[in-house]
Amino acid sequence: MANNVERIKANIAKNIREIVQFDLNSEKIDFLTITDIDVSSDHSYAKVYVSFLTNPQKNLENLNKVKGFVRTQLAKRLKLRRVPQISFELDKSFEENERLEKLLKKESEELQNMKK
Repeated sequence: MANNVERIKANIAKNIREIVQFDLNSEKIDFLTITDIDVSSDHSYAKVYVSFLTNPQKNLENLNKVKGFVRTQLAKRLKLRRVPQISFELDKSFEENERLEKLLKKESEELQNMKK
C-alpha cells in the first residue's frame, strides 16, 4: 500500500510538472519545483508543495488561479477513479533550513569565543 501511495505521488508530480511546463499558456508562472506531495488516504486531496526561483508569492497566486485547469488535465492523464482536489502550498523548508544553519553557526562561534 505504501508503494502504491508513493507511485501515485510520483505520477501526480510528474504530470503536474508537464502540465505547467507544456500545457499552460501562461508566462505568469516562472520555473517551479515540486518539492513534496501529501495525498490523503482516500486519494481525494493532494497538497502540492512548490518552490520558485523568483517572486514565489506572486507565482503561487498565479498557480492557484489555474489549479482547476491543472486538475482537469491531470484527470485526463491519470488512471485513477478519483482525481484529487489540488492545493498548492509554498515550500518554506529551504528558508527554515537556512535559518537553522545560521543559528547553529552563531552558537558555534559563541562557543569558540567562550573557550578563548
